[in-house]
Amino acid sequence: MCKMDLAICILTKDEDDKLRRCLDSVKDVGAELIVIDSGQNESTKVICKDIGAQYHAYDWADNFALARNFAMEQTVSNNIYFLDSDEWWDAADVGFNMSQLLKYFNRPDLAEAIGTATIINHRQKDDGSEEQVGQLKQRAFNKSYFHYDKEVRVDEVLSSTLGFDSLAFNLVNVTKVHHDGFLTAESRAKKIAQKLGLALKDLEAHPGDNKYLLTLADCYREGGQMEAAELVYDQVVSATTGRDGAELYQTVIENEKVLVNSPDYHFMAGEIYGMHHEDAKAQAHFAKILALQDEGIDSTYVPAAHYFIGKLAEAKGDFETAKKHYRLSGEYPDAIDALAAIL
Repeated sequence: MCKMDLAICILTKDEDDKLRRCLDSVKDVGAELIVIDSGQNESTKVICKDIGAQYHAYDWADNFALARNFAMEQTVSNNIYFLDSDEWWDAADVGFNMSQLLKYFNRPDLAEAIGTATIINHRQKDDGSEEQVGQLKQRAFNKSYFHYDKEVRVDEVLSSTLGFDSLAFNLVNVTKVHHDGFLTAESRAKKIAQKLGLALKDLEAHPGDNKYLLTLADCYREGGQMEAAELVYDQVVSATTGRDGAELYQTVIENEKVLVNSPDYHFMAGEIYGMHHEDAKAQAHFAKILALQDEGIDSTYVPAAHYFIGKLAEAKGDFETAKKHYRLSGEYPDAIDALAAIL
């Protein structure tokens, strides 16, 4: 492939086999390949030399944002794309990914548009079989307009260099990436423990901040500590709604049978379950609104229900389902914006 104005940045530590797989998957796309090695291994340096990637040793500072910003400083290109060493592009997706990146980086609104990747997480179930779970992460952007927020140690969170409100960012769906860092229960436990420790440090620095509370709750949930996660979600819901989050959640449960034909109830239930990150339950209640409409029961919530079902599908990387429901939302403003953001 021809050379393009793109730098692919990869963070790694003591994962030579996976790093080689990662680099092999993108070595022919014509981009700068930047490897940031916090393990500082000679063998990692040799792999980079063999494949033609730039190697940079890095002193880990317990902060992913700082490492990502360091990687950006090593690039010539302003167009940035991030991978982790336990991620890779499937050979069948290379053409699609590059086409998407070209379309994305040619947008006129790069100062406001962040490119996301659909991360296909390969996970081993209790019975030994493998499942694939999709999620979206921010991965593509122009470094003239964005950098990583060093106050957030856990996940990648981009902030505008121009001072824009992050809520105004247009998130554009771009590439498809495979990831097996959470494949086994042992690897999941190790990485979740690391994330939990960073999340607690973030919250200590920003006590009571909903953004950091949500990250902490998600870490608890990923680690199977559901009671702890629910307590934190309740706290966030209370702060967001001005009502006791635990009571709202209990109200939803207690009225499930009594208000089974109430669109108002199902919309509230969908919102509450959504705020507690129980996506399957939220989707079931929004779907019930649509079913009630089909039965001739009037509901002013139908466009919003389609929108929220679309958002839940988009979060899993199911863009075709997302687009379908965004279109069915009609003139619902948020749906129009969300549909425009899907390449």
